[in-house]
Amino acid sequence: MSVTQLKVELPTQQSSNFGFLQNQLNELYIQATQAEKYASLDSQSSLAKMRLFIELACHELGKHFDLRPPVSGELAEKIKQLEASGHIEPWVIESMDRLRRYGNQSVHICQSFGHFVAQFKMSEDRIQDLLRDLHDIAKYLADKLLNMPTHTLPEWTPNASLELTETISLALSGDANASYSIAKHFLQKLREQKFADKDQRASWQMDVNYWSDKAIKQGCKQTYLLKAQSYADKVLTGASKDEIKALFKQATLHDQEGEALVKFGEYLVKVGEKRLALERFTQAAEKGNHKAISYLQSVSYKTDKAIYLELVAAGIEAGHPCSYTLDAFEKIKRVEQNPEDELALKALRSALIMAEAKKAPHIAFFQAYASFISEKTLNKTLNAEQRAQMMVDEFDDMPAELDIHYRMFNVLAESEKHLDTMNKLFDRAIQQTDDVSEHARIKSVLAIRAVEMLKQKELVKTPVPITKLLEEAANDGDANARSFINSAEGKAIMKRSAYGVSGRIGRKAGAEKAKDKKKRKAAKKARRR
Repeated sequence: MSVTQLKVELPTQQSSNFGFLQNQLNELYIQATQAEKYASLDSQSSLAKMRLFIELACHELGKHFDLRPPVSGELAEKIKQLEASGHIEPWVIESMDRLRRYGNQSVHICQSFGHFVAQFKMSEDRIQDLLRDLHDIAKYLADKLLNMPTHTLPEWTPNASLELTETISLALSGDANASYSIAKHFLQKLREQKFADKDQRASWQMDVNYWSDKAIKQGCKQTYLLKAQSYADKVLTGASKDEIKALFKQATLHDQEGEALVKFGEYLVKVGEKRLALERFTQAAEKGNHKAISYLQSVSYKTDKAIYLELVAAGIEAGHPCSYTLDAFEKIKRVEQNPEDELALKALRSALIMAEAKKAPHIAFFQAYASFISEKTLNKTLNAEQRAQMMVDEFDDMPAELDIHYRMFNVLAESEKHLDTMNKLFDRAIQQTDDVSEHARIKSVLAIRAVEMLKQKELVKTPVPITKLLEEAANDGDANARSFINSAEGKAIMKRSAYGVSGRIGRKAGAEKAKDKKKRKAAKKARRR
């Protein structure tokens, strides 16, 4: 492909994630957009721009809140002054300080594999995480300074390098990062399947190979990972398993943050080499890689409690957001054993506050459950419906391995809604307790909730027929189920002829009853013959 053709292929401009700042906070917009632009070409420059953004933001916030004396001194001091004012949320202070630290590293020499170097390299995953932090701060500024509510502003979306055509001449003049960026561009188009036909796909595959090989020759070490992942995902073809593993091994030689080790581990899992995969994930976790920590936590949760708790602690030390959630869950289990243990309650309150400050995922789920087991755990009171709704809102994305289903069922049992979610929880809730009386209670609660729903609509679904749930619950000693069966309403429900019993429980329509009657008559005639 010629340079002219390449210029046509590459986009000249893409919209920035920070456009909402442009009209009234233009200087902040410029720094944020440049940080975004340089992210794929030069992470060092991108981090420096992020630091400038934070410094400008400190002055804008100081002016907005009319701080006296005005913010001044080194950037660390400016952030501390904002924190001391009490006007700025803790998560904003923490994010600003994190971007400050990385920005400082980008303008100082560092030691890499025994040598002092002026270049500061950062993995793509990490730089994208920092750009998300920058975007969150930008939205906070727009909310406070421009009266733009955060929920009205766009969410962060990964953006390719802006004005990517600038990279062409740089690549041809020997810039390794530019060659890498072009290879990445064509790889992305292949992943998104934007090719018109097989010929165009083959052409783009050749482009990826050409520019990635060029980047490697020019000294761009991160290209090994790009090529390895391309073959592993079958976006590029023609490499054997050993060749793919060799590319991953090359990538891990220059892997400071564990990104290549994680990708290598994922590939090894895919090809069935789980023992080697575990070694790679462990090495990545030792570097503080968040994906590796999550993987090892999920593996050890059911198999080795001691190692799991060590990984949760390691995750907190590495600033892994999910680990704050898991730590809160462990503190909840301790309070469950003795809800009056003040030390356990204090530890749980601290864990919940810290997790919320760290914007830990799904923490609202555990806040709701903590409120259920003890009102002393939160600084606000939640009623039964609020607790249930908070947990339902978070449930679909919860890690599957966590034993939360029995606990959540108990919370939903106190509400008057959410039958569909209770149906989803039923099997796992039964599995997560060995108490037969609890099994009976779960069945009784679900059946009676379904009966209540029958009063509002014609068809109700349950994982087991309502009549069977009630019978089993009553036989296992549940007083509510026995009382309900003996009631007039219960006796009507237990007349199976009036209700479906195959997991779809509801009154049968007249036409359906007539069909059933016809089938029974036909069966009788057949037997007589």
